[in-house]
Amino acid sequence: MTPVSDISGILGWFLLLFTVAWIGTCAMISLTGGWHRLAQKFRSTSVPHGETFRFASMSLGTGFFPARYRRVLSVTVGASGIGLSVSFIFRLLHPPLYIPWTEVENVRPERAWLSSHIAVYLRGFDKRLLFRGPAGRKILETFTALTPS
Repeated sequence: MTPVSDISGILGWFLLLFTVAWIGTCAMISLTGGWHRLAQKFRSTSVPHGETFRFASMSLGTGFFPARYRRVLSVTVGASGIGLSVSFIFRLLHPPLYIPWTEVENVRPERAWLSSHIAVYLRGFDKRLLFRGPAGRKILETFTALTPS
């Protein structure tokens, strides 16, 4: 065998193993983090209307190991709800979601991991969605404006 064919064989195996690992990781995060369960109820087929925050971050879950989506989300906050979409490269088992405000039980500021977050609690869902930055502030602002005092 020539050195070139050795390298191409190694590269082929590397690409195969990398692809399998990537697919497995995306699937595991969706299934264990809760996105897959959210998609069963809130899968979106249209682009929501509202203010969109690209490269936003969110944690999904509770405890020490929530699923973390760091700078890979597009979050749209509108008068009728919240749209969530994961960047294309991470989208496997992460379809776009649209959560109407009627399904949001509570939105409140919380401290987690030594930083401030906006926690979103959904009816009938046992995990919280933690947002940071401008997207979280807009979610809190919109929910507060829509909630009767």
